[in-house]
This record gives sequence, C-alpha cells and structure tokens, in this order.
Amino acid sequence: MYRYFLAMALLLVLGLDAQARVLTVSSWNLGWHMDLATANRWIDLCNKRYVKDAAADVWREGSGPDSKPGWFVDAFKIQGWDTAQYPVCNVYRDRDNDVVFVKPAGYEKRLAQLSKYIASSLPADILAFQEVNGEESIRAILPNNGTDYDFCPISGYKVQRMVIAWKRSLGQKVSCDIEDALSLPNNPPENQPRPGLSLSLSIDGVTLRVLSVHLKSRCVSPFDNGSLSGNGDHCPILQQQVAPLESWIERVTADDGKVILLGDFNRNFWHELRDPSPVRSDGGSPAAPHTPSSLTNSLIEDIFDGSPAASTMRMLEEHCDTNEIGSLLCDTSETRPLDPAERALLGSPNYLGCTNAVGLDHVFIGSGIKNPMPAEHRSIGKFGGSVAGSRPDGSDQLLSISDHCPTVALIEF
Repeated sequence: MYRYFLAMALLLVLGLDAQARVLTVSSWNLGWHMDLATANRWIDLCNKRYVKDAAADVWREGSGPDSKPGWFVDAFKIQGWDTAQYPVCNVYRDRDNDVVFVKPAGYEKRLAQLSKYIASSLPADILAFQEVNGEESIRAILPNNGTDYDFCPISGYKVQRMVIAWKRSLGQKVSCDIEDALSLPNNPPENQPRPGLSLSLSIDGVTLRVLSVHLKSRCVSPFDNGSLSGNGDHCPILQQQVAPLESWIERVTADDGKVILLGDFNRNFWHELRDPSPVRSDGGSPAAPHTPSSLTNSLIEDIFDGSPAASTMRMLEEHCDTNEIGSLLCDTSETRPLDPAERALLGSPNYLGCTNAVGLDHVFIGSGIKNPMPAEHRSIGKFGGSVAGSRPDGSDQLLSISDHCPTVALIEF
C-alpha cells in the first residue's frame, strides 16, 4: 500500500500545472506523549503510594495496607495532581490490558522508536499532532531534533495539547492561533474539552490554512450508542462543540478555501453519513440556528451544510496501509462498527498495529485544494503494543508509540 501511495503521488506530481504545489500532510494522535524530562517526573509521581480519602473522594500520598501505587489510581483524583503537566498513570497497557509500570529507560526507548518511525515512515511537510504536552516533546522526535522545522503549539490548557510542525523550507508562518471557543470555556473545568489550533502559512506567496482539532471523546458512532443528540456524560459536550466548530470553519474559509481541516474528531463520520436519522433532531434545516429543540444528529452534515457555500469542505476517502484482509476490514469499518475480534485483528502487529485504527481521524479539504488522493492510515506494526519487560532498569520495555495510526494525505493547491 505504501508503494502504491508513492506511485500515485508521482503520477499526481507529473500531471500538475506548473504553478501547483504538492504537499504531504499528516495528523497523528500520539497518546499522552511527553518529553523525557516530564516523563521522568511523571514516573516518580506514579511510583508513589496513595491512600483514598473516601469522604472527600480524593487520593492522598501515604503508606499502609490500604495504599496503592499511582499506577492503579485515577491520577486526576490525586490531591494536587497537575493536570496541565501530567497524564493519568495507567496510559500504557499490554495486550492483556494489564498496566505497565513505566521506567525511565523504557520511556527513553519509546522516544527513540518514535523518532525512527517518523524519519522512515512519515515524511510529511506538515505534521499535526494531538495529545502531546508541548513543543519540546515534538522537537525530540523529529529528525535532527526538529532544527529543520518550525512550530505552532498550544500552551496552557490541559495536558492533552496540540502542536503543528512544518518544514522551515516550506514557507513562512503568517499566524498561529488558538480557537478557544472549542474548549467551551464557560463549562465547569471537568467538562471543558480541547481548543482548536490554526496555522496560516505563506507558501510561494499563497496562504494555506491548517486547522487541527481533537474533539470530545466517547461519543464515537451513531451505530454504537453514540447518539450526538442524546444524554449521558460525553455526547452532550460534543454537541456543544458543533456550533463553535462550524463558526470557526466559516470564518477561515471565507476567502479562497485553501484550507485543510484534520485531526482526531473522535467521531466516525462515515457512520454519520450512512445513518438515516435527520441531521437535526427536529427534522429542521442544518443551516438553521441551534436551539434546545434542534440538536445535531450528524456533526459532519450539520457543519458542512452548504451555507455559506465557501465553507463547504470535502472529507477525503480513506485507505489503510496493510494487507488485503486489513484493507477489507478498513472498508467494512465505514459501514458498521467492527466487532471485538475484528478490531483486535486490525490492531495487531501484522496489520495496522494501533488499537484505534480507524473511524476517529479524518482529513477535510476546502474548495481551493485540488486533485486530492485518498488519505492513508499508515501502519505502526509492533510499535502499537506495550510490553512490561523483566529487566529492573526497564531497558527491555516496549511502550506503544500511540494507540492511533498516523493519517497521511497529499494535497495540491
């Protein structure tokens, strides 16, 4: 599949107008990725023992028979836990879903494997990363420690941040903006998802805008109890993100439509497009204002409702970098949820390798982007699993480089 992708890219380049520019863009959720210094502090905190204060519903540092190491505690309920710096402790799990006690040597090895993978298998001009703790964590895994790249990062907010990196030789930064409205700042802190990130680049005198998102999780598919207009803890928050996301897109596409929207949408849009439910819960037009009685059932059809016309974007078709059986599973996943055995097979090392292989990450292009090829979910193979190892120093640990596979696309503008 990768050779096919390269061959088609060559054909695309040969067939372009002399004034056109072809770029490779990538989106990748790196799964709570940290730089080494932050990871070492996190490991120290997770190695400590904590005792639960049931009355206050918090965990406090302590010892005794009822204490537990941080690896088995909801770290966000540990008193004083800095959610702007550190993820939960149980991030890495083996194939049996047992928690891996991360050690410094194991995490250092993960960084080396991630860096090697990016250098060999992700030769993108623009890379949009989600679930990273900051710019330094991305510099550490790019070729030459990121010296050939420039960055548009999110700072502040919670630990799951975004960074867009691009090759310096590509063009100059016009702007790097955080779309705070997507974080729903008026909600209580526990119900505030992540903001959006917008990069404008001047490439050969033409402005290209790259929008990266990481929307609210756990409201994945209308075919899998993910009713966007329903109740629960998660879908109502994603519902609140619909209006600010649409407003953001309409604002940045108002001129020439040279816009790319990509990231972890945490929503299977292929299922939405196949769901017979009306776009709005009251059967009204998706172009009408949002009201309590007119909620969204289909995020993709509501946002791209054709009004205004300039805001219309197209979702790229998606292929998978795997064998024939894996490709069939990828195609099947667009029509129905995969069952547990199918998901396990697709996420196994001989297929895509990542546990969240398909259905969450998408790429959209505006009207000013031409001749797109399908986006590709690229395999990470054995690097998608974690192994605890047996050496005391953790040098034989294998920590997953992500639970997502990178999504790669060629665009021409």
